Amino acid sequence: MLHKILLKFSIVIAVYILFSAVFSLLQNRTIYDNTLGMVSTNYERGGVAKRYIIYKVSDPYNEVTETNAYNWDAAYYLTIRNKLYADVDPHYIARYAFYPFFPIIWKLSGIRSSHVILVNYLFFGLGIILLSQLFMKRKSQDIFFFILALLIPSAIVFYLPYAESLFVLTFALALWGLFRKNYWVYFIGMLCFSMTRPAVVVLILSFIGTDIIYLSRHRNFRHFVKQSILNIAPVILGWLVVTAIQYYYSGSLTAYFDTWELWPKESGFLNRISDWSTEGFGMNFFALFFLALPALIYCIVLALKYLLKKAKREKVSLFGGDEAYIKGYMFNVSMMYMVALIGYFVFTSGNVLNGFFRYTMAVPFFYIILFQLPDKLEMVAVKYKTGLMLLGIAGLFISLLNIRYTGDIWRFEYLGLYMLILTVPLVLFGQYLPRKIKYAVLCLYIIPAIVWHTYLFNMYLSNAWIFT
Repeated sequence: MLHKILLKFSIVIAVYILFSAVFSLLQNRTIYDNTLGMVSTNYERGGVAKRYIIYKVSDPYNEVTETNAYNWDAAYYLTIRNKLYADVDPHYIARYAFYPFFPIIWKLSGIRSSHVILVNYLFFGLGIILLSQLFMKRKSQDIFFFILALLIPSAIVFYLPYAESLFVLTFALALWGLFRKNYWVYFIGMLCFSMTRPAVVVLILSFIGTDIIYLSRHRNFRHFVKQSILNIAPVILGWLVVTAIQYYYSGSLTAYFDTWELWPKESGFLNRISDWSTEGFGMNFFALFFLALPALIYCIVLALKYLLKKAKREKVSLFGGDEAYIKGYMFNVSMMYMVALIGYFVFTSGNVLNGFFRYTMAVPFFYIILFQLPDKLEMVAVKYKTGLMLLGIAGLFISLLNIRYTGDIWRFEYLGLYMLILTVPLVLFGQYLPRKIKYAVLCLYIIPAIVWHTYLFNMYLSNAWIFT
């Protein structure tokens, strides 16, 4: 097992080195003009504050500096790192929308911005190593799916000085506690997890929704209550700790929820669908059609299946160390999390899809689903897999072509979408491919995946349209 962990850690380092090398090469004008510059453009911000204009330019990549590394959400995390929630402008309270665990760890480490990018990616790598060891241990496709997890277009978020990497790592540590039958490791991991990003309500609903489905199976209300309390106790405590910290500085128990008024809303979720960037729009639509909607169907079918079948009176505890039960339960929680996010977007984001791929694919729940799919799909006939894949692709493109915002889909800005679509047959039919062919395809996937990561990272440095 140690040999495989070391191999995975080496792969994480190799991917980061390749990312850094490609990014450095594309800072060179000659190399950029004769490669990526032939098929794409970059962005540049001009104008003044609140009246800025984003230009398309044919410039090579930017250098990472102490200034441009703190764009978008990272600017808020930097301020929280320096002074938590002190000196918040009462007319601009956006800082309360960000939870403090990541900037606290950042401050304690003393890491500079140019270095926190590497450390953040290592946090992500460690989290993915742990999740893959828990859910794909002794599986023949372990390394293949591990590499794919590092390369998929949505993984760009983990290069940014955002909280997502710790979000993955803390949840992975909590799950490690479950597998080791150590509730206190689970408790501490979940406590830190719930202080990292404001996904607390979504997670609580996911746990309770899953427990309700299980209740329809075992029909033991006392067991349901006990399990639910043990599941969500550290999550609620973490939420209360963050609320107390924000209350200390703001005098409001609803400081986080007050920030919702800052985000633009439009009436009608299906009316004039838009995004903050074309690059993110394509990936958001993939997450909707190949993750969120299938999760919704899965949860409905699961609920009906448990409700209609004869009740089983056995009481299995999530904290009893039964690996098969933990895996199945966490898969269901992860699918329920995706469903809860659909509801969140419907009721809070209007018709602006910005960030949907980040909230669904840059989270530990996505990787829990990904790493268990080989087992879940093993018994599904090829014809059904093919039919579902074609149906999803058809639905995705029919929807895209009927949305005014989409524009021309045959351009570089949609490369992330096409790279994600390519992962679908790799995941669905990988078990039928010979090992050499499978890894040959993965090798062909590496360079465009890394280039896409560097392109979006430079877009972030340019302080242009944000894709998350």
